[in-house]
Amino acid sequence: MADQNEFSDDIKSVKQQGQNEISALAFEAPDNNAQHQPRSNNVNVGRRELLTRDDAPWWHSQFNLMLCVFGLLVIAAGLFILLAPAPTLSKQNSTLVSADGQSSQTLNGASAVSPDESLAPWDESRNTQARTDSQDILSQLLISKKELEAKNVSDWGVEGYDSALAKAAKGDEFYKVKDFQNAISSYQAALDEMQALDELIPEVLKGLVSQGNVAIDKGKTDLARQKFQSAMALDRNNIPALRGIDRATTLDQVLGIMRQAAIDEQQFQRTDDIEFLVLAGQKYQQVLTLDPRTEQAEIGAQRVADLSTDKQFRDAMSSGFSALFKQRFATAKQHFESAIKIRPNDETANAAYRQSLASDKRSSLTSMLASAKAQERAEEWASALSTYKAVLQRDPNQVSAKLGEIRSQARKQLDQSIQAVLADKLILSRSAPREKADAVLADAQRIKNKGPVLTGQIADIEASLKQLDSTIKVSFSSDGLTDVGLTKAGSKKVNLGKFSLKKLMLKPGRYTISGVRLGFKDVRRDIELRVTGDDIQRYSIKCLTPVNGSSVVTN
Repeated sequence: MADQNEFSDDIKSVKQQGQNEISALAFEAPDNNAQHQPRSNNVNVGRRELLTRDDAPWWHSQFNLMLCVFGLLVIAAGLFILLAPAPTLSKQNSTLVSADGQSSQTLNGASAVSPDESLAPWDESRNTQARTDSQDILSQLLISKKELEAKNVSDWGVEGYDSALAKAAKGDEFYKVKDFQNAISSYQAALDEMQALDELIPEVLKGLVSQGNVAIDKGKTDLARQKFQSAMALDRNNIPALRGIDRATTLDQVLGIMRQAAIDEQQFQRTDDIEFLVLAGQKYQQVLTLDPRTEQAEIGAQRVADLSTDKQFRDAMSSGFSALFKQRFATAKQHFESAIKIRPNDETANAAYRQSLASDKRSSLTSMLASAKAQERAEEWASALSTYKAVLQRDPNQVSAKLGEIRSQARKQLDQSIQAVLADKLILSRSAPREKADAVLADAQRIKNKGPVLTGQIADIEASLKQLDSTIKVSFSSDGLTDVGLTKAGSKKVNLGKFSLKKLMLKPGRYTISGVRLGFKDVRRDIELRVTGDDIQRYSIKCLTPVNGSSVVTN
């Protein structure tokens, strides 16, 4: 109490003196070692003693107060970091549209749910994490919803989509009352359903393409285009859908051509004119060019091909029977052969072909024999021999054909020998060819029934041989310096010596005249002596070209 009275007295003393300021010395820290000297100013001494007393309260120290304030700021900052809410979704994605089409919850700005300040820090932290998790799922849900809407989910998955939106709206209700765990469950269930819808897209796409193709087959252009466009909304790069769009684009044109082809087929049924089948086939091919997957065009093209084949078969059979009744057996056989090529296993065609062969064999053998005899009369021995051989191939027992074959064979060989003799008449001047020609002539002369051809050949051979027995006047001129020799084909060389002019009588044939002169090049000349209208045949032979000199032409 004494100290308190003393403190009060000092304050009063200060007030009485009217001093409003405290000396800077009063805030200096006490020095335990220094000895404080008494001041003349009693008021200042009293203040210093008041602030530096060991038993003064701690808050009387400005330094302690500053430390206390700093500590409180650190604690406040830690609590702010620990309890601050996580960042909310952006304003664009913070609203989920519920099943009835109304905005069910806004998660940012003034509408964001604030933490319940009544909860303990640990519970508040868990609640904040749950809110963050629900917002994360909601963000994925919004993305999935946007993607499904871009793929027209209401056209192919409206039931599942509505169910997912309903679950999402339920999650919004839980979110409003801060029941974040149930909100998470509802949002996750909605997300699972939307992801399940996304997994159905390949099957839905396949079904849409199939439905579009069926619509094309039924000629429903608008429906086909709608189905393929829906398929492309799911996958713009889907090849079957792109092809379907192309098919739908040409469908009206395809249907028009198909109707014209059907009219052509009807015309064929009425007229049996194959030209209409050709036109129908061309139209079906035109359709297949526009759309190769048009099944009806493929069926139509095959049907037209079958009808055309049937028409050709019927025509061949009809022509064959017509020729058969007219006993034109060879023609009938050709038509039946054509029919068999079209239908190899057709019993009627094969039977008709066998009948034409039998009839043709009986009639053709007679005609063939007559033809061979006519060829004999015309002295066409090679053709007659071929005809007799053809007859014997059909009927080896034909005696007349065997005799004709022998006769034709002999006459053919004789004809070939005569033609060889007449081919080179000068060669007959030699002994061996002459003997052969005499033998051929003798064989020809022994033929009793000589035709005009053989008679002419015999006369030609006789004339040629007669000419070979005649002589020809020949005059050789030279320079009197050249030694001349003469050689006949097949004979020895005859030396004529040196002369200026020499006249000889020679038989027709091939000769070689040669000249030799010292210091000059040898000369040689081949000549053919034939019987002509000239009295004398003239030839010159001279060696005029020196060995080292230029060439000189001899006449």
